[in-house]
Amino acid sequence: MFASRRLAVSAARTSPVRAAFARQQSTAAAITPAALSQIETRWAKLPECEQGAIADFLAEKQKGDWKKLTLEEKRAAYFIAYGPYGARSPHDPAMKWKVLLWSSTFVGVSLGMWFYWTKEVVPELRTHSPEWKAEEERRAIENKQNPYTGTYAQYRHAIDGKSH
Repeated sequence: MFASRRLAVSAARTSPVRAAFARQQSTAAAITPAALSQIETRWAKLPECEQGAIADFLAEKQKGDWKKLTLEEKRAAYFIAYGPYGARSPHDPAMKWKVLLWSSTFVGVSLGMWFYWTKEVVPELRTHSPEWKAEEERRAIENKQNPYTGTYAQYRHAIDGKSH
């Protein structure tokens, strides 16, 4: 019974959760005032894991007396809470013109490709030629197709002189 309990305790000591917690504690202890200086200019370039470690370190420090915080820690905490980064970063005023330029470029290129495709690549159908249409009309009159509203009706009214 004691052997199984010792195994469980030793397994708990070396679990990945404990190892991650120990690494987090050592990272929090390794944050120096130099790491917090000029945080505003370096924050966007820091890896996400370091950003999280600094934020966690400052959150723990803020749980205590705020009078014991250094000026750099106060500045870093304020910047992390309210700074212009991520979703709060200011908008680029030229962005709307960039979007308009790229959108119109893509639309122009696609229209150019469509015009080229319809004029050069796809052959013209022989049934769209004027000769074909004239022959089709001649045959419709010859066969007396659609005598009320079609081509033969117009031909018949012209011959008979009748109108509806």
